[in-house]
Amino acid sequence: MISRELASRIINSTPPKAVVIFGPRRAGKTTLVKSLPNLGVVNFLNGDRRRDVRVLQSLESAGDVEVLLSGSDTIIIDEAQRIPDIGLIIKLLVDANKNTRIFLTGSSSLDLAKGVRESAVGRLVTRRLWPFSVSEVAGHVGWGQTMTDLERHMVFGLYPEVVTMPETAVDMLMDYAEDIMYKDVFELSGIRNPSSLRTLVEMLARRIGQEVSYESLARDTKLHSQTIERYIDLLEKCFIVRRCGSFSRNLDNELKKGKKIYFCDVGVRNAVIGDFSPFSARSDAGALWENFFFMERLKKHDLERTFTRQYFWRVRGARLKTGAVQEYSREIDFIEARGNELAAFECKLSPEKKDNGGKEFRSAYPECPIRVVTPSDCRSLFETTSSVL
Repeated sequence: MISRELASRIINSTPPKAVVIFGPRRAGKTTLVKSLPNLGVVNFLNGDRRRDVRVLQSLESAGDVEVLLSGSDTIIIDEAQRIPDIGLIIKLLVDANKNTRIFLTGSSSLDLAKGVRESAVGRLVTRRLWPFSVSEVAGHVGWGQTMTDLERHMVFGLYPEVVTMPETAVDMLMDYAEDIMYKDVFELSGIRNPSSLRTLVEMLARRIGQEVSYESLARDTKLHSQTIERYIDLLEKCFIVRRCGSFSRNLDNELKKGKKIYFCDVGVRNAVIGDFSPFSARSDAGALWENFFFMERLKKHDLERTFTRQYFWRVRGARLKTGAVQEYSREIDFIEARGNELAAFECKLSPEKKDNGGKEFRSAYPECPIRVVTPSDCRSLFETTSSVL
């Protein structure tokens, strides 16, 4: 069993508060909670079971709450986002809790469960669990094997089932992309035209690493730009995609409202477009590496609670050359910002490639180093014990 690095960081967070772990479906949230040590007598409740929902909704008096708490050393509420009034239920449990561990899991952000944060403010410890990180896989098989398998991971992703049962990876990912990953979006949003959402997701999958706008996506999908924005917001809250905004501080011609959209797992992205070709034979290998790097850095910062923000950077301009005006652009794949500290990264497939920052970036941000990162030298940036900031 591959150990999850989040486990040691949440084990002492309850009682009295409740620990909420949310993340993509099949990322291993329930497995993680059930594998924690010293759980004692466990009361496992599932938001997909009507009987369990009725148990939680029947907590009307202090006596009801006390009976539930005293009957178990640990209470686990799975698929918590599906339980009506879950915020109020958490409030009742935590306010009366003394010795019981309380864990909740959700496959969509609890922002989608109306009133949760308002009802349970100050009573929650919230953490995200993503599919395996490269660091977690390396902790199990070693960094040598992990680096050898890196190209495979950039094709099939790092969902637990994919990593532990590679022979069924394609079937799992195709099933996931065709049905499982949309479950929360459809059930929680009331979307009336599922086909339009699926069209948008495929379009996003084919544009990873590219700057996109809601307006251009609206034209291509024949949807309203506000609908596109709402759909992408839902996709992000259900851990299907992740937005990366543009970085701007100094230059008038810096891109200020641009965005790129990456998938939370590259295996799911490849399932959406139906392409599991070997990494070395792919025309989109550079974009896959960029997506993979973005998510591995996000997982690391999320786990370590560095509160680092990720951006991309682009500047556009025009200059006179040989008597003609030529337009140009400079781009840095990723800027990571924590407080006043900045670090820049350029994702390349070959170490001989140079960064694209140019004099514009170096002049505007002389204190910010630019590191060219390839799949062969990424280990130090993915290990959870290291930090470049």
